[in-house]
Amino acid sequence: MKLSIIIPTFNSSKVIGRALDSIVAQTFGDWEVLVMDGASKDNTAEIVQSYNDERIKFYSEPDKGIYDAMNKGIKKSQGEWLYFLGSDDWLYDKDVLAYFFSDNDFSKYDVVYGEADAPHLSDNYKGEWALDNLLYTRIHQAIFYKKYMFERLGLYNLKYKVNADYDFNLKWFLNDKSKSIYINRIISVFSANGTSNNVTDYKFRNDRYRLIIYRGRNVLGNDYLFLYLDKWVYYSKGKRNMFKYFILYVILKFFVLKRKCRCKKNELIK
Repeated sequence: MKLSIIIPTFNSSKVIGRALDSIVAQTFGDWEVLVMDGASKDNTAEIVQSYNDERIKFYSEPDKGIYDAMNKGIKKSQGEWLYFLGSDDWLYDKDVLAYFFSDNDFSKYDVVYGEADAPHLSDNYKGEWALDNLLYTRIHQAIFYKKYMFERLGLYNLKYKVNADYDFNLKWFLNDKSKSIYINRIISVFSANGTSNNVTDYKFRNDRYRLIIYRGRNVLGNDYLFLYLDKWVYYSKGKRNMFKYFILYVILKFFVLKRKCRCKKNELIK
């Protein structure tokens, strides 16, 4: 099977039909849908089961939030590729999956990401991701992942209730062994009513700069390392954080000097 589409739901009866309709209408059909429900109290189950399509599978049990449901879906999935869709989002047009799986060959990549139709988001969340724009993630409703990426990099971190997808995106983007490509193609319509647009993930916000610096130590140049270190310091408060800054500064300085020495040694060998 080529693709597993994972949809986390909870009391989603008003919106899940639109999401499923956009999938069923696709001209490409080698997919499965895993609706991972958090024990809804409404008629979400009845709506999903009414499609009577063996490719659409419904699982319902209490969970620890959106990313717990997505992790459960990953474990149950059979597809070579994984795609995550919010219950209140939908695929942009009927040829989205055909474009990805029939019209183009992305087999040599680990991650392929495009665009989401999301007028409520700034342009910082759009276009090809770059090292100078890591403070804005790419929308996971516009990303296709090889399933083995979650085996290599781990599942979604449940510590982050809203931004675990951002955290995972940093893992693959800042991994020098991961192959990714940007495609200028709208994949989905991203609703403004989702949890991520209305709740602040303070734990991730506090960890963001540390994660960027640590995970990017092998791919970020010296200038970018110190750029994000400076931002981390600017948005930190208190003497305790300043002590952390000093320690990080020393560690990074060590890596910079080590990198320069290695480069000079390689030049002498040549």
